[in-house]
Amino acid sequence: MMTFIEGIEKGETDFLLGVDVPTRVYKAKFEKNDEDNFVLKFSVPESDDFNAEYFFSKPAVLFVPHKIQILLLNTDALRFTQTINEKGPQEVKVTYKSFGTEAAPSKWKNSKHCAYIRYSKELFRYTDMSLEYDFTTDKNQQSSWRNAFVLRLAGDNNIIVSFEERMVGGDAYCVFRAQKRMDIALFEKVVEAVRIVYGLLAGYSFADRGYFISDYTVEKPKDRVPLIVRYHNRDKAKKHKYPLLDKTHYVDDDHKQLELTTEQMNALVHLFVKNEEFARAANLLIDASAIDGTSRGVLAVVALETIANQLMQKGPEAKLITDKAIASQLNYELNKGLKKIKEKVAAEDYKKLESKVNSVNNLPNAVKLESVFEQLSIELDEEEQYCISCRNQFLHGRLPKNKKLYFLTEHELVFMVSQRLIMLSAMLLLKKAGYSGMVNDWGYTEVVKLRAIGEGRPLRHVGNAHRKV
Repeated sequence: MMTFIEGIEKGETDFLLGVDVPTRVYKAKFEKNDEDNFVLKFSVPESDDFNAEYFFSKPAVLFVPHKIQILLLNTDALRFTQTINEKGPQEVKVTYKSFGTEAAPSKWKNSKHCAYIRYSKELFRYTDMSLEYDFTTDKNQQSSWRNAFVLRLAGDNNIIVSFEERMVGGDAYCVFRAQKRMDIALFEKVVEAVRIVYGLLAGYSFADRGYFISDYTVEKPKDRVPLIVRYHNRDKAKKHKYPLLDKTHYVDDDHKQLELTTEQMNALVHLFVKNEEFARAANLLIDASAIDGTSRGVLAVVALETIANQLMQKGPEAKLITDKAIASQLNYELNKGLKKIKEKVAAEDYKKLESKVNSVNNLPNAVKLESVFEQLSIELDEEEQYCISCRNQFLHGRLPKNKKLYFLTEHELVFMVSQRLIMLSAMLLLKKAGYSGMVNDWGYTEVVKLRAIGEGRPLRHVGNAHRKV
């Protein structure tokens, strides 16, 4: 597979380009550019009437007779450029974000899949993730080098995830290998879930970009077809400075309290695969960690409420007044008073007032959010309760204010509250996955460190503040 990837990306293969025009076949090259898209290059004779509309309306095919064919769909075409020469052939370039060797969806539904996701070793090393890796992919299975773990799905359908950083040329890949046949939709969900876990906990979310391979075999072994390959480039990698798990080794802390087990990794992946709302909220937390200002707090609040709504226990909604008789009497008296002004207000306004009256006994949203933490046995301190109470201020474009934290500047307060909201949101997901160790409290850590730098104090051998889940 690595030979195929290297060969296709360097553009050394001589292809023939077939288009939906009789008798027209062109010699072509196909290579990866700096944006990780692929560029088709070929020459058009002066006598041919060829324009950009073709590649944005019809597919094309690259092939080497008896060896390989690559399908180029019009929906994946990004750009078209053509060199205008007064005499001689016209040089054409078409940029594609995706390509594949097989378009039929049936070939991807019941196959053993594999994915190669490239990442930059300058931006991320797999050891940046505080994870207890299972085993090594080194030929020497006794090696102490651990770079892989197993994801266990239903029906003993395991996916091996490994990080290959010893490739020739310095490339690094996160490789996914399914051990049994499965649908490509489930396989892709697992790949996406792992991207989310690493983005949230290690501070680096791999690009949604890579090679997917299907070892498709029909019912009869003799009908086995060659490997089916698809490449796509959908999204860039995301990196931020605030990973939730700490990879640092501390003299006075048990490192196991800062490390995710593979069982907990499995639980998180299952959580994101089965519940799209959890996955969407976790992506919001990654985005929030990568931006500054009040926008960080806004995204964190949306993520927190999304997670909390999914976790809230089913059953009757909790009320301020739990005595049903008293609550019923209150509702009756308020509606009775409201009816006295019914003819004096617009019908639409009356409906709004009636809705507010009927919900007057509902718990405030801040209290509902706190109840979710209580449900998962996470005890909130006074500062964390304050951070949760700031949600409406962020959503309405106002800055949080607190006289008790008067020693913080406005910037420090916004940062601390925003980071605490990210941390608290992630804690809910981690606790749901069975993790009860510690996470980084960046809201406190960053403020303390920046003040120390401002005062000229050294930060050597200084770690991070932690919060037990």
